[in-house]
Amino acid sequence: MGRSVNEQAMKLPQNPLKPALLALACTLGAALLSACGGGGGTSAGDPATPAAQPPSAPSASVTGVVDGTITGFGSVVINGVRYDDSQAKVAFSNRPDAQTAATLGDLHTGMRVQATLKDGVLQNLLVNFALVGTVGVVDSAAGTLSVFGQTIKTVTSGQLPTVFEGFTALSQLAAGDLVKVSGSVASDGSITATRIERKLKDGSELFRLSGAVQGLDSTAKTFALAGNATITVDYSKARLLPDGAVLENGKQVSVVSANAPATSGGKTVLMASAVEIKARKLPDSGDTTVGGPISDFQSLASLRVGDVVVDASTASLKDGTVAADLVNGAQALAHGTLSGGTMKADWIKVLKNDTAIKALLIGQITDFVSLANFTLRGTPVDGSNARFSKGSAADLGLGAWVTVVGQLTPTGVQATEIAVQPPPADKPQRLAGAITAVDISAKTFTVLGTTIKWSDSTKISPDGKTLAGLAAGAVVNVEGSYSASSGVFTATSVSVLASAGATKTIGFSGIAFNVTDTSLQIGSYTVQLTANTQLLPTGTQRADLVNGARLSIKATVSGSAGSVTLTAISLELQKPEKDDGGNDYLYLAGLVSDFNGAADFKVGSQRVNAAGSGVRFIDGEVGKLANGVKVEIKGSVKDGVLVATQVHFMPG
Repeated sequence: MGRSVNEQAMKLPQNPLKPALLALACTLGAALLSACGGGGGTSAGDPATPAAQPPSAPSASVTGVVDGTITGFGSVVINGVRYDDSQAKVAFSNRPDAQTAATLGDLHTGMRVQATLKDGVLQNLLVNFALVGTVGVVDSAAGTLSVFGQTIKTVTSGQLPTVFEGFTALSQLAAGDLVKVSGSVASDGSITATRIERKLKDGSELFRLSGAVQGLDSTAKTFALAGNATITVDYSKARLLPDGAVLENGKQVSVVSANAPATSGGKTVLMASAVEIKARKLPDSGDTTVGGPISDFQSLASLRVGDVVVDASTASLKDGTVAADLVNGAQALAHGTLSGGTMKADWIKVLKNDTAIKALLIGQITDFVSLANFTLRGTPVDGSNARFSKGSAADLGLGAWVTVVGQLTPTGVQATEIAVQPPPADKPQRLAGAITAVDISAKTFTVLGTTIKWSDSTKISPDGKTLAGLAAGAVVNVEGSYSASSGVFTATSVSVLASAGATKTIGFSGIAFNVTDTSLQIGSYTVQLTANTQLLPTGTQRADLVNGARLSIKATVSGSAGSVTLTAISLELQKPEKDDGGNDYLYLAGLVSDFNGAADFKVGSQRVNAAGSGVRFIDGEVGKLANGVKVEIKGSVKDGVLVATQVHFMPG
């Protein structure tokens, strides 16, 4: 068995990043949030994991820049490298001139990000998109779609397959669907997508195209994009970013508009509100790492990795890479000095096989239906073929601390190895789930792979209950703390919630797709609708349930592990709403941790304040907040804290 996950995760790369100075505050904007926490479970236990465990970022005192694709969480994994997110400030580049504050819970696999590092810790993390627009033609056989004349290519296997949200296959997309695409633009104008999200049209969308400028007419203030003969960009009223930037043929740009392209004078024109020079988005730095597909390869002295032009003529070739591996389409990592949007690389490597980047997820399970279908760090996981290096499938459930290593797929992560971890030690914790083993004489039972010990002083509820008759399958709620030295969770209270065989109810939220009169999908879950399904808020009709709608669902779970059915008890339609700052309200779902009161707790790694006088509580009151409780928070980011306007207690 290999080294433990903590030993592997903290292993330093052979070439630590070099010190450098940079200032990225202006680039990322002032509207950023401060997110706290180290990744939900990274301190818990020491399960063995494969030797292919992604390395951690260096811990030396350095400042640097990383540009690439999110490939996992626990904390945040970019280009297969794990970074501490305890000081991360997250923003979305929906508008290039004014970023939108977000939470760590808004990050998902496949997103393209730029981030700064200090002492190996993420500081500012900006999520970028290559395209936002409506679908024209879908070619499922070729794995492509067109959006406003731009070709989007998808990848179904290998290092970085395209991740889908709001659908599971291209065949489910239809002309007119609104999509948001993360990825890199090639010289032919096509985008190799790392993530595609189907979004709900609500009239507030900003459209975006990306590519190389061609046919620039500085008098008429128009240009076209390479590989896109359909659209003419009119930038006469656009702001050029960053300030002082100059448009030139061949430069990579992102074009943003409040309106879709429209026919004018015999041309289809996109009236730009902003044009962003993409190569200038990263600041000059002597310590920059970029990752992505190679494109525009001319020679070692002239190629692109992701959206960054790279000169690798004097770079060392790492990890078995040879010059012949550097070809268009190969996934690569490069490190060096960035100046004027061009990198002078000191090393470069090609990720040549499927084991070079492993998806890594560390944390608590937030939604559990079966071994083949559960959610960890907002990512669907199929563990049906995984090997357990610690614990077993019987230990999995809502709230279980686990480490998952596997392969990214278009619909989530296919787990190859799972390690069940104990909860963090010496902290008040709450465990809830079905008992898998009982030893009455030793006064112990097992929940979520953790041995629970009770005593005569343990408070038992409801009144009149005893633990002497406990049996495997009974559902309990346990409060107490775990000791790493003894390997035992000492219970201060035990609530017996249900006897063995009771119907299980779960709650979760997300974007609906494949909506019919009798069912819909959210993520990897298919939910059956019946005449008894309650539609909320009052007045909601079945016609309001459409692809792209955000829903909060309560459902019963029935059937065996191999054939599970979810039947909706209630569906709550979450309509887009704006906060006082004019931004969309944020939603954050997960389990409460580090609870110090209603004004100070975390969900995942995000700090939350739910102590305001106007906070609305659903299915519970403020006193129900505690470690391990499952919630969905609605609110806005202020001074690095998600300030709640609503707390919805969700069943497990």
